[in-house]
Amino acid sequence: MMVKSLVITTAFLMVGLANAQNYFFTFGDSYSQTGFNITSTKPSASNPLGNPTYPGWTTSGGPNWIGYLIENHNKTLTYAYNFAYGGATVNASLVTPYTSTVLSLIDQVKQFSDNVASKPSHASWTATNSLFGVWIGVNDIGNSWWNSGESTLLGEVMDSYFSQMQILFNAGARNFVFLNVPPIDKTPTMLAQSISSQEGEAAVISEFNSLLSSRVSSFASANSGVNAIVVDTQAPFNLAIQNPTTYGAPNASCYNSDGKTCLWFNDYHPGMAIHNLVAKAVATAKNGTFFTGGSTSTRSIRAPLTF
Repeated sequence: MMVKSLVITTAFLMVGLANAQNYFFTFGDSYSQTGFNITSTKPSASNPLGNPTYPGWTTSGGPNWIGYLIENHNKTLTYAYNFAYGGATVNASLVTPYTSTVLSLIDQVKQFSDNVASKPSHASWTATNSLFGVWIGVNDIGNSWWNSGESTLLGEVMDSYFSQMQILFNAGARNFVFLNVPPIDKTPTMLAQSISSQEGEAAVISEFNSLLSSRVSSFASANSGVNAIVVDTQAPFNLAIQNPTTYGAPNASCYNSDGKTCLWFNDYHPGMAIHNLVAKAVATAKNGTFFTGGSTSTRSIRAPLTF
């Protein structure tokens, strides 16, 4: 079941002049990672990703959705501080990642708090020139969907998730974009499993995404000045999966590390075409504010609902 996109607006978003500098702070897992190290080279006009150089260390074979946004859809110069870490879950004490060295969402937010919440000279962000993006949940579901107490666990995961969003709000964040969980039940990994397993994971994805929309609504209502959007990543993924040849792939299940000749980079991570579609969905959602939206065909990827 496709989860609809949600747009929740509790305040009008005001961004400065077109030549102003914006900041994009992101958190997540391998679907978002670029290998950014906060202690190394900082984002600059010559390399908005900071380190590594564009497109960074990704799991797409090239740019991921963050890279496409920064390079192809930026309304103005935008510095990307990407704290996403491969294998991340929201809270490692709730859903264990594949190794203990993985930085969870909690760890990533702490990195933000320790390094840029104070608005240092290299990241002089404000409430209006900053956007906070979160795409997480793939590993929370992938590592636990079969558990008998999954519904209770998802509630606990959401409690932890939004305690971290409260930290960001308290630091001054006001503009948020949340990406929900894509159809990972359709990854090559899951297509090799039984139909019942695919259906079981799909049901948990739907539950997670429904909870995310509800929690975002509550978060926005409880915190004055929040502008929050939930982008439906099911839509761009399904667009490519249903039309693989349009996006350079012979079918919807092959994978190749070049990130181009198949929809998938490997058996669990999407290649560049899907990442570009996700970027277009986010750009369309934030069109005229932080990013510039795409063509009419791009806009058809998602139909935001405004409350």
